[in-house]
Amino acid sequence: MLTATSTVLSNWSWKCAKSSVHKELVTDKWTACSHSRATTQIHPDLVDAGVILEPFVDLNEQAIQWVGEADWEYQTTFKYASGSIFADLVFEGLDTFATVYLNDVKVLETENMFHSHRVSVKESLTEGDNFLRIYFHSALLKARELERANKPMPLWNGESCRLYIRKAQYHFGWDWGPVLVTCGPYKEVRLETYNVTVTDLSVLVDIPEALDVAYTTVIMSTSGQYHHAFVEVLSPDGSIVKSEFVGYSAPTQEVTITLENPELWYPHKYGSQPLYKFTVKLCTASNSELNKLSKSIGLRRARVVQNPLVDQPGTSFYFEINNIAIFAAGSNWIPSHSFHTLLTKQDYNDWIKLVVDGNQDMLRVWGGGIYELDIFYQLCDKFGILVWQDFMFGCGLYPYTPELAKSVTIEAEQQVSRLRNFCSVVIYAGNNEDYQVAESLNLKWDSNQKEGLAESDFPAREYYEKILPSAVKKFSANTYYHFGSPYGGETTRDPTVGDIHQWNVWHGTQEKYQNWSHLAGRFVSEFGMLAFPKTETIKSCVTDVSQLYPQSEVLDQHDKAVGFERRLALYVIENIKIDSMDLESWTYATQFMQAECLAYAYRCWRREWKGKGKEYIAGALVWQLNDCWPTISWSICDFYRRPKLAYYAIKRESAKLTLGIYRNHLAEDRMHIMSLGTKTDHAHFDGKKDFAVDVWGVNSSLSFVKGVLIVNFIQVFSGRNIFESKQNVDLLPNQSTQFLTDLSLPTDCHTAVYVRLLDTSGSVIARAADWPQPLKYLTFNPGMKVAAEVRDDGVVAVSTNYPVKCVVLDVPGATLDDNGFDMFESDDIVVRAPSVAKGSVVTVEYYERNK
Repeated sequence: MLTATSTVLSNWSWKCAKSSVHKELVTDKWTACSHSRATTQIHPDLVDAGVILEPFVDLNEQAIQWVGEADWEYQTTFKYASGSIFADLVFEGLDTFATVYLNDVKVLETENMFHSHRVSVKESLTEGDNFLRIYFHSALLKARELERANKPMPLWNGESCRLYIRKAQYHFGWDWGPVLVTCGPYKEVRLETYNVTVTDLSVLVDIPEALDVAYTTVIMSTSGQYHHAFVEVLSPDGSIVKSEFVGYSAPTQEVTITLENPELWYPHKYGSQPLYKFTVKLCTASNSELNKLSKSIGLRRARVVQNPLVDQPGTSFYFEINNIAIFAAGSNWIPSHSFHTLLTKQDYNDWIKLVVDGNQDMLRVWGGGIYELDIFYQLCDKFGILVWQDFMFGCGLYPYTPELAKSVTIEAEQQVSRLRNFCSVVIYAGNNEDYQVAESLNLKWDSNQKEGLAESDFPAREYYEKILPSAVKKFSANTYYHFGSPYGGETTRDPTVGDIHQWNVWHGTQEKYQNWSHLAGRFVSEFGMLAFPKTETIKSCVTDVSQLYPQSEVLDQHDKAVGFERRLALYVIENIKIDSMDLESWTYATQFMQAECLAYAYRCWRREWKGKGKEYIAGALVWQLNDCWPTISWSICDFYRRPKLAYYAIKRESAKLTLGIYRNHLAEDRMHIMSLGTKTDHAHFDGKKDFAVDVWGVNSSLSFVKGVLIVNFIQVFSGRNIFESKQNVDLLPNQSTQFLTDLSLPTDCHTAVYVRLLDTSGSVIARAADWPQPLKYLTFNPGMKVAAEVRDDGVVAVSTNYPVKCVVLDVPGATLDDNGFDMFESDDIVVRAPSVAKGSVVTVEYYERNK
C-alpha cells in the first residue's frame, strides 16, 4: 500500500509589507491572486489587481521600478491530516531573500533563488487548516546593502549590486531586457506526508566506445523505513528489461545495472530518441509496495573532442554523440519571459518544436537567466536537442566571500544532481563572459594557478575553476566541464582553441557581415545581428499610434542594445536600399538584413566542417533564439514566438543537405581603395571587375549522397541565363565537399549565381543563390511579379517571372515552413502551411517590390 501524499500549494494571496514610495499600500489587507497557479511573482499579481500598469507596454517599465525596492508577502492555507510519520514542506525555489513562517513559526530563511529546500515541519502542523506565510525582502535593497558593505565590482549590463546575490541576473536589466526585479514563490511549494518515500532518483550512464553495453548507476535517496526495494528498468517499448532486488542498508544507496545492446539516444538529425524508464519501488517484507519514483532516461555516449587539427594550429572543439561528430547548429536560450511563472508547458513545447523544425541541434542555456524548469530539459530529451548548460554567472567580476562560496556550492551540487538525469545536457560552462570582463580590465592571471584563487584580483576563479568543476565531477563525472563561455585557456579570443563569442559584427570592430568567413573560431557560441520583430508584436506594446514609427521614444525604450540606432542603421544602409522609413518598411529591411547576415555566417562556417581531423569550425549558436518581452533585439523569434526572417534563413542553412557559394572579393568595395600613406583614396576606380566563385555542399547525414549539380549565372535585371553547367557529384557523409573552385564570373557584376542539387529522380534536394554585394547597388526588373496561390489545403505554390530576393508570405494565423527566400523564373516553390485552407488570401512582399 502506498503511504505518501504530495499536495502542491496554490491559491496564493499577497500584500505589500514595506515600501518607501507607496506607503499607502502597506496594510494588513491580503489580496487574493486572480489565478490558481502553484507558482507566482509579484509583478503579474500587481497588474492583475490594477496596482500597476502592464510592464511591457509603452514606458510603464520606468514607472514601476519602486516594486523592486519594496518588501512583499505571500500566504496560502492548506489542510493537514495526521497519521503519517513524516511531514515535509518542499520549496523548489523562492526568489530570493525569503523568510518562511508556518502557523507563525519561522521554519526557513533563504538567500539563493537557485536553492531548493526540504523542511521537516510535522511539529509545526495542526490538524485541519494550516497557514503558510512567506516574507520576501527586496532583493535589490539587499544587494545594494551588500555592495555598500564591500565594494562595487565591474560588470557589463545591469546594476553592479547584482553580483553580490544569487538571483536571476537578467532581472536587473540587460541589453535586450527590462529592469524588473521581481520576487515570489517562483517554483512549486508542496506538502509531502509519508511513512517512507523516495526523495530522489538519479541515473548515471557510462557507455564504452563499442556502444554495445550501458553501465547505469542508479542512485536512490529515501526517507523512512522499508524492507527492500526493486529497481525496475523498462525499455522504450515498455517491456521490462531488468529488475534488481535491493535490501535496505542506508538512506542513499547505489545500484549498478548493466544493459546489453542498448537503444541509444541521438540528436534529432542523427537518429531516434528512445527513453528508458527507471523505477524504484520501496516494499515491505511481504512485497507490499510502499512508495515509488520513476525517471525517463536516455542512454548516450557524449564527449567534447579537443584534438590537434590537420594543417591548422590549435585543437578542435566539437561534440561527439555515440561516436558521431556533430556540427552543432543552434541558438542561445534566454528566459522566454521576464515573469516565467506565466509560461505554460505548452509554451515550452512550442518553443522546442520551433528549434527542431528550424533544423537546430543545440540550445545554450545562457548564464544570466535561470536553470530551466524540468519541462525544458524533458522536451529537449524528447525531441533530440542538445543542451549547453551555463552556470548562472554572467558578464561580471563576481566577488568571492566564504558565504557566497558556500551558497554557490549548494547551488551547483543541487543543480547538477537534478540535471544529470537529462541526456540532452552534454556540457556545463562556469559562466558567461566573465573571463572577458576580466580581460577588459587588463587583469593578469596564471591559467595554471590552482591555489589562492579567491585572494587574486579575479577571485571568482575560485568558483569557476574549483567549486563548479568539483560539483560536476562529484555528481555527473561523465559530463564535460568548461571554465566559461567563451574560454580557450590563455585568452578568450583565441580562435584556434575552445569556444569564442564572435561579436566583431555589431559590437567590437563592427565588421561587414560579408566577412564572416574571416571571423570564426573552433566553436562560435555567440554571434548575432539585431532586427525589429513583426509589426504585430510592436503594436502589442505601443498604445499610442503616434509612437508607431522606428525612432519613437517608446520603441527606443524597447531596444536596450548599446548604440542600437546607429549600428542597426549602419548595417541596413550599407546593404539594403531604403526608400521609406515607415514602420513596416523598416521592419522588413532590418529583418531582411539580419537574415542575410546570419545566413552568411552559417554558410561560411559549415564549409569548414571538413571531416576527421579537419573540424575547423564545429558549431554556430546564434545570439539569440528568443525574447523575454516584446522588444527589438538579436532574437530570431520574438516574444510571441513569431519567427523573424532570420529563423527561416538559419533553417535553410542548417538543413541536412545544403549548398554554399562564395564570391571571391565579396567583401571588397566596388571601388578599388588605394592606401596613400595615412589617407585612403576613394577617388580611383579599379578597372578590373573579375570575380570567381567557389561552390560546395554540406551533408550532415551519415551516408554518401549522389546527385547532379547545376550551376547557373543569371543576370539580375533581365533574368537571362548566361551560363549553365551540370556535373555529377558525391557529397561525403558528415562533412562539406568542395565542388568548384574559382569558377570565373562574367565581367557584368550584376550577375546572380544559382546552384541546385538534383537527386537521381531529378527532384531538387538543395538549392542556393549568391548575389552581388552590396544588395543596394542591384537593379531589379520593375516588371517582376511574384504569385502565391493556395492550391490545396496546407500547400502554397509560389512562382516569379524574374529573379527576386527575400520573398515574404503572410497568412494571418498561419505557420509556414519557409519564408524570406530567393527565387528565379525556373522555380516552382512549395511552402507548407498546415493551417491554411484552399482559397486563403496570401500577402506577398519582396525586395524592391513596385520600384
